[in-house]
Amino acid sequence: MFAEILILGQLLSGPKHGYEIKKDVQETLGEAFEINNNLLYPALRRFLERGVISKQVVKCEGKPDKNVYCLTDAGERAFQALICEFPRKFAASDNEFLVRVAFLDRLEYEAQQEILQKRQDVLHEKLMYYRGIECVAPEMPFAMEVVRFQRARVEHELEWINSLQHKTRERRE
Repeated sequence: MFAEILILGQLLSGPKHGYEIKKDVQETLGEAFEINNNLLYPALRRFLERGVISKQVVKCEGKPDKNVYCLTDAGERAFQALICEFPRKFAASDNEFLVRVAFLDRLEYEAQQEILQKRQDVLHEKLMYYRGIECVAPEMPFAMEVVRFQRARVEHELEWINSLQHKTRERRE
């Protein structure tokens, strides 16, 4: 789902061809969010069929024609629906969460807070799990190092989410 949000999110800023969408996603969020052609072009076809985007063919001399995609009004509504859809399964996924954070400014305050709170809930569960494991006498000391690292990562992300909640409150006021 996050790839669809990324694709439509790139078109929010204006018409683009497929390569531009891929390049802009990677430049904006890094290679962890790279969209390959096997994902991009089938998604663009589905969006075209649903009327979420439109396509204009631009003639290029001496080169293949370029398909330039543009978000429709239905596409803006579809983007909003996709980004706001955030069940627990998505809240547990790093990529699903991070993509939504990248577009928090496109959401109403209540939707922003709901996404952040759902992720917080998932992280609190993980934190309790890691703390429980640490209490067990370790037979494998390096396995416990991994658990401590995971716990520290969750704690750090919880601090970050806290700061995001404050930033969204400040922007609201």
